[in-house]
Amino acid sequence: MLFFDFLYYSIARFYSRYKEKGAASSAAGIVGGLQAANVLILYFIYLMTRVEKPYVDKLLCVALFIVFQITTYVRYIYRDKHSMEVIEQKWFDKSETARKQMKLCIYLYCIVSIVAFFGLAIYLGQRNK
Repeated sequence: MLFFDFLYYSIARFYSRYKEKGAASSAAGIVGGLQAANVLILYFIYLMTRVEKPYVDKLLCVALFIVFQITTYVRYIYRDKHSMEVIEQKWFDKSETARKQMKLCIYLYCIVSIVAFFGLAIYLGQRNK
């Protein structure tokens, strides 16, 4: 889960630049939301390939988001081995080139996840009309 640790660290650093008090909890929420969105993307793809007229269960979507929000919040806020200081140390142990590559991967991951999630949701919604 090192990738998600660095994602969390990058988002928390971004928010802390703007003197936001809850930068750590906001970052945990965003990471949890992206993880839930990825699971839902896989679910959407499964529905598209297996079901003629797919139906997305809203309760399942909400439950997934809640589960991922709670688990990421507990992981990054209450666990010492995943604290900002520990992740920051791992981040600076990487070379400058590796950090640049990781930043690029993080940006691409966020963009692709958001576009795919909303794109598939809109597509499935239009397909059901």
